Amino acid sequence: MTDESLSAAERVAILNLLAIEGIGSATVIRLVQEIGSGQGVFEASEKKLSAIPRMSAQMITRIKAVKADDSKGKRQFLQAVETGVRVLTFWDNEYPPMLRELEADAPVVLFVRGQFASKAERLGAVGTRTATAYGKRMTRDLILGLSGSGVEIVSGLASGIDGYAHEAALEAGLITVAVFGCGVDRIYPPLHGALANRILANGGALISEYPLGTGPDRHHFPQRNRIIAGICRGVLVVEAGDRSGALITAHLALEYNREVMAVPGSVTNPKTSGCHRLIKAGAALIERAEDILEIFHMNPADAASAESKQAALDLKGPESDLYNALDPSVAAHIDDIAQKLNMPVGEALGYLLLMELKGAVKQLPGKYFVRA
Repeated sequence: MTDESLSAAERVAILNLLAIEGIGSATVIRLVQEIGSGQGVFEASEKKLSAIPRMSAQMITRIKAVKADDSKGKRQFLQAVETGVRVLTFWDNEYPPMLRELEADAPVVLFVRGQFASKAERLGAVGTRTATAYGKRMTRDLILGLSGSGVEIVSGLASGIDGYAHEAALEAGLITVAVFGCGVDRIYPPLHGALANRILANGGALISEYPLGTGPDRHHFPQRNRIIAGICRGVLVVEAGDRSGALITAHLALEYNREVMAVPGSVTNPKTSGCHRLIKAGAALIERAEDILEIFHMNPADAASAESKQAALDLKGPESDLYNALDPSVAAHIDDIAQKLNMPVGEALGYLLLMELKGAVKQLPGKYFVRA
């Protein structure tokens, strides 16, 4: 199946398959590829379904029991639409190609709040929830050093290193993406509610494979980690002990042929023992932002030049927020820009016109804007 803008009915069918007990993402992908569409799976005869490898009689019975007009998938889809959450499927053009490569490990559906580009240079930044002052400082220094590079910072919005990574990305004017182990309407931990809003206001996204309303169950977080590893070109571990969940993300990144990086620390600090293990196993030792840019084959001078340009524009307050919310290559309509920043359209348009005079943005026909 290819995306020619999948219909709402097809998205509901895919969600219905995923909601069936005993059927996960890998099975849904296999069924849809065998039959040709999610709707086709429900329309197929029992004989046709039974001919598909690894299809049990119990699974077929459960598929046939789903009523499309009153189904869990339909309720999930309508709830997403009503709250402005996008439902991306494995077959959508907007689905991240790097995640699609994972095949059996790829989530068949992503629920997305905010702006999420299918292709971007992304760095996963992960570590302990109980970070030390050293871990916090290194996270901030390394990510601030990427300012102007265009690298997006991905983490899990958890306490500790995750939260510091998102904060540093916002400070650096970088887009940041939070991957949830619950529904994107359930901010976890709750104390990061304001941070989540700032991520959205600055052009970032909250994403999850779990439907709205899903709570933060413990077993969801290792699953969440594979998405962080999957959508990123590389994963940076700042502080992690021997049993840290961040090591799961690093090992998945290695399995997915991503770059694995780690920050060294004191040999007497148990919170860095996991990082040292990764470095011994071949992870890149990271001391400064230039090390990351080198691994990503980016020129530090180019990043510094872009950062200097933004500083020279002297953008403050709403102008800075608008600049960070815009993409240098993809134009956005004034209505979408204003909605993203929760700003009246007239006010946003006024700031953008002033920014155009400064050379910070370009206006295209139809009231579309792009970063200059």
